[in-house]
Amino acid sequence: MPKLSKVFNVIGLLFLALVVVMLLVNLLRRNVYDPVLGINILVIAKDGMGVVAVAEGSGLVSVMRLPDNLLIPIDPTGAEYRVEAFYKIGLPIKNELFVSRVSVGQALGVVLAGVVKTNSEFGLTGLLPSLMFLSSQTNFSILDRYNLLVSIKNLLTKRTNFEISFPAVVADAVEEADGTEVLKLNSSVFVWSQNQWAADEVLSETAEVTVVNGSGREGKARSAARQMETAGVRVISLMTARKNTKDCLIWGNEKLHPKTVSFLRLSFGCQEGAGDELFDYIDHDVESDLVVVLGERN
Repeated sequence: MPKLSKVFNVIGLLFLALVVVMLLVNLLRRNVYDPVLGINILVIAKDGMGVVAVAEGSGLVSVMRLPDNLLIPIDPTGAEYRVEAFYKIGLPIKNELFVSRVSVGQALGVVLAGVVKTNSEFGLTGLLPSLMFLSSQTNFSILDRYNLLVSIKNLLTKRTNFEISFPAVVADAVEEADGTEVLKLNSSVFVWSQNQWAADEVLSETAEVTVVNGSGREGKARSAARQMETAGVRVISLMTARKNTKDCLIWGNEKLHPKTVSFLRLSFGCQEGAGDELFDYIDHDVESDLVVVLGERN
């Protein structure tokens, strides 16, 4: 019996150590949610996938389920997967949550700063408990989870939640070789997104931004620009960097456009660029308020 007791003690200590490690990992994660700016979250549930938008500043929380047969191009390969593959079997790739969040966001032309994968049903009733359990797969820190729980519960008590229907006009029906019908997004989705997902605080600052592709991946600046424009940023120029960078960098006067800078930091992980190092990435001056150099990790 004493030996058995020691075994249980060791197991208990290992479990406690695992919990401590999980807590530390969560605490060290970068915060991505600002209650003032709001957030769009990709939710991958056991019965569907879609977007939950939390905008406490505007007093709204909305839910949009994506059609199961909608095709999503995967960044950076371009391979297409049906929505149902995301939640039924998962993607056969590394960093699945990150790639899913980035790929769906680029496909829809909207920034998805958060992602949650849960065994609960799709919707707010499934998302709320998922935010409380450390076992949920997500990029949210513990502080993010707490703030989101508070925001969503406040909005639900005001009965300001509503469902958004996925518009048929933004996708074309295509028949595959086996006779099954799938939906492929068309360019209308970017026009629709600009009317649907704007962040009022960002829109009101009317900041003009130059987006520089320092990721080494063709088309990255255009994809990110669409997402920024959907939030209310005015992208006036696209450029290719003279050299690549690992992380997103930003230059400009934060005091004049604090909400826009905050949005770019939270959404793209942008860090403040150092002084005149901007000209290591571009070869001439620009007239925009802010310059964003996208990195390989975007």
